[in-house]
Amino acid sequence: MNKRLKRKGSGTIKKQDFIFIGILLVIGLVLLLSFKLWENTNRTGAVFAKVSYRDETILMIDLNSFEYKVYDTQYKDQVIVQRAQEGIFYVPGTTTTDMTALYETDTYARDHQIVGVKLQIENGKIQVLYQESPRNICQLQRPTSSSLEPLVCLPNELVVSIMTNMESDEFIPDSVLE
Repeated sequence: MNKRLKRKGSGTIKKQDFIFIGILLVIGLVLLLSFKLWENTNRTGAVFAKVSYRDETILMIDLNSFEYKVYDTQYKDQVIVQRAQEGIFYVPGTTTTDMTALYETDTYARDHQIVGVKLQIENGKIQVLYQESPRNICQLQRPTSSSLEPLVCLPNELVVSIMTNMESDEFIPDSVLE
């Protein structure tokens, strides 16, 4: 006696299922909007990018004034900040080794034989302008100035977190290491 158990209503989407999915979407939208509202109310006006490489903070950048602080880590010599006034920063990257494509468009990087990830700050937002990884995923991320949207470049072990609730006096650019 091989009887199969048959669930009632399996295989079709019913009206209750659509209602349930709609409720979940509304809850998700309300949560997203409340997080955005919370972020905007806690914003101090100053927006900073915290750049971490291999789980170590190597660089902090003010996205409005381009002031920066290079942290005293083993990677400090690989952080290039000479083009900071243009909003360009070069930081180390694990898989970024073949810089041919960058050297074709960036004479400064070519002349100084810079190897790493190129970050650009424009209009108060930061983005990955150049990097090497298997699918170039990092460059596809849109520019961000939101603490809810960090730039994550796992192939290069690089994370750019946005700090919006930090006071300007907590960021001390006078202690820059070069």
